[in-house]
This record gives sequence, structure tokens and C-alpha cells, in this order.
Amino acid sequence: MTLFLFELKKLLFSKKTIAILTVLIAFIILLFVRNFSFQPLIAKEERQAIDAQIRTSQANGRAHILMLEKNPEDEKQKELQSVNLQIRDPLYDLASTYSYENWEENLKVQNKIWRTTLDYKELGGESPFSRGEIIQKITLNEELLKQGIRPEYAAYSIATPNFMKQVVDIWIFGGALILLVLLVGEILSSEYEGHSINLLFTQPFKKMFIVMGKFGSAFILYVFALIITLLTAVIVSFLFGDKGSFSYPILIEKNHSMEFVSIGQYMTKGLVITTSLILLVIALILLYSLYLKRTMSTIAALLGTFAIGYVLTAFIHWNSLDWLNPFLNMLPNDLILVQNGRTWYEAIPVTLLLTGIVYGWGIRKVKNSRMEG
Repeated sequence: MTLFLFELKKLLFSKKTIAILTVLIAFIILLFVRNFSFQPLIAKEERQAIDAQIRTSQANGRAHILMLEKNPEDEKQKELQSVNLQIRDPLYDLASTYSYENWEENLKVQNKIWRTTLDYKELGGESPFSRGEIIQKITLNEELLKQGIRPEYAAYSIATPNFMKQVVDIWIFGGALILLVLLVGEILSSEYEGHSINLLFTQPFKKMFIVMGKFGSAFILYVFALIITLLTAVIVSFLFGDKGSFSYPILIEKNHSMEFVSIGQYMTKGLVITTSLILLVIALILLYSLYLKRTMSTIAALLGTFAIGYVLTAFIHWNSLDWLNPFLNMLPNDLILVQNGRTWYEAIPVTLLLTGIVYGWGIRKVKNSRMEG
């Protein structure tokens, strides 16, 4: 326990940790400032999206007119032209009356347009949107209307839950791994580089406590950094942004049908998946340090391991063997959003098992280690 507390204090109060966490806080604040400054552009981008749909409808209308000039009795073209007008005219109205605050009416009109677009496509009409994309838009809009939640622009939201999701997405998509390497990448290798490992070997405690203390302190630092990250996102968005709702729906595909999870559930699952992977990362850092004894070599070996794991996971389909792939947790978004024949947590058990194996291997290695010359 004494060694653990010593290691924890050394990590938490080091100049490097304070500097990195300060940069982390500044990054989150600047991200919110960016989102806040882009608020006037959100309505503009929505109008541009409507204008793009109008241009598509106009182009389709001209094509139908040309076809009818060649063959005035073409019943299919007449029907397509009629349905296209049912798309174009509401789009004109939506473009002229669009208001970011009047979101409920916007969603109702958009859904009417999307349903007509589906009919148009079924008749053979052209649309840049696939049938699946249109159905997803309709389904999400209906859920937002049902819950009475205003739609948020994911890239620039200042609503607390949505901004937190943006921060969490950065965290689970490599942010946590990079931060951990910066914070604890040298947690054991520096002892070899500074020759202080000999002092640890001569202390009146078992060598295994060296690995145990460093593993525990590294994980506590990770949790502390995560808390700082989430608190910063909550405080800055609560003070200067919108309240939003943690029930905000996230559309997922489960067993080839569309379902919803709340934004709160999405973040919780993503962080659980990433945290299980972080435990493996810490164990690997310690094991590689015991063998390589140099910080740069340790980090290179760690990043190489995960680069190989990412390639094997992203480009090779394991199918029924996914539950045996610990690197599947490197893609938490895919695990949560696409659950066809699998569960979001299926790779966690093998990740924890591998962590235990690597951790035990590290303890055995340090037990057999000798004084450095």
C-alpha cells in the first residue's frame, strides 16, 4: 500500500501530469468555443441542405419535361413529374419559412418530403439518398418529435449531452490511448533508464508489488483524467450552452432492424468498452518495459501491437469469432451502432482475460528480475 500511494502521488502531482491535464482542459474549452462560434452557421447549413434537395428536384423536373416532349403519352414520366412536384413545392415552402427555433414543424415537413421521395424512388426516380438513408432520417425525426427533443447538429452542438458525446467520441476513438501513453508510457521504463529500479529491488517488499503499485496508480490516473474530461465538458456546456437531454436518441442497427439508445447509454457503453481496453494497455506497457527497459522502445512496441490489432480487426472479418478478439474494443462506435448477431460487450471478457494474463506475466517477470549493472 505504501508503494502504491507513493507511485500515485508521484504520478498525480508530477509537472508532466499537471501540464498534460491543463492542455486537456484547454482543448475541451476551445472545442466548445469553436462549437459556440459556429452556431450561426447551423441554420445556414440546414438551408444549404434544403437548397441542394431543391436543385435535385428541379433537375429531375427538367428531365421529366424533356422526356414528355419526346413522348407526351408516357404515363410513367407523367407520374414521376407529378410526384416530383409533391417534393419540390414543400421544399420551396420549407426554404422560405425555415427557422432553427421552429424545429418541430421543420421535422414534420421534412418527413413528408422524405416519404414522398421514397415513393418517387420506388417509381424509378433519381435521388442522391439511398432508401436506407431516407428511412433512417424519417425514423430519427419521428423519435425526436415523439420525445419532444430538438435535433442537434452533431459537429457543433452546445447542448450539454451532445457536447459530452462529442468529447466522449474523441476519447474512445484514440484519445484515451494517446493520453495514457503520454501520462504513463514511461511509468516503469524510466526506472530502468534512471537506474532507480535497483533501489526498488532492495526495498523491504516483494518485487511483485512494483508491478501492482504501478498498474494500480496508472489506472487511477486514467480514471482521474476521465473525470476531469467529463467535468470540464459538463461545466463549460452547462454554463454557456443549452441544457439538452440525455434521452437524445441515437439510431443503431440491431439484428438488422433499427432501434434507439439514449445518448447517455451510448456514452456509458463507449466508456466501459474503452476502459476495458485501457486496462490491457497499462498491462502491456508494464510488460514491454520489463523486457525492453527503454521508454521509446516500449511505446513503439505498444503502438505497433495496436496498429496490427487494428488492421486485423478493421480489414479482416472474424464473424462468429469476434468475441475472441480483444482489439475489437478499439472500434467502440461500431460495436454500439451495429449489433447484428453480436452484443456491444462481447469482446470485454477476452480483453479482461488477456489483461490478467499479461499482468500475471509481468509479475512473474519482475519476480525473476535481477539488479541492473
